[in-house]
Amino acid sequence: MIKLFFNKEFFHYFSLLGFLGFLITGNILIFVAMYKLFEKYFFKSDILFIIFICIGVFSGFYNAYKTIMKK
Repeated sequence: MIKLFFNKEFFHYFSLLGFLGFLITGNILIFVAMYKLFEKYFFKSDILFIIFICIGVFSGFYNAYKTIMKK
């Protein structure tokens, strides 16, 4: 008998993976937008851009971890 690969659990984890991708990408884009606002009103800094990207990545992975551990 052929075991079904596409069952309810598969779609649950597939949707969770998609949500985590949007969550991490969204956090990074929010911090890039914050840097662009900072750059517009104050000054341009490459170091500050890297710091904002790192904060976005860390906060994205932290939120993804919280989402995974909530289950």
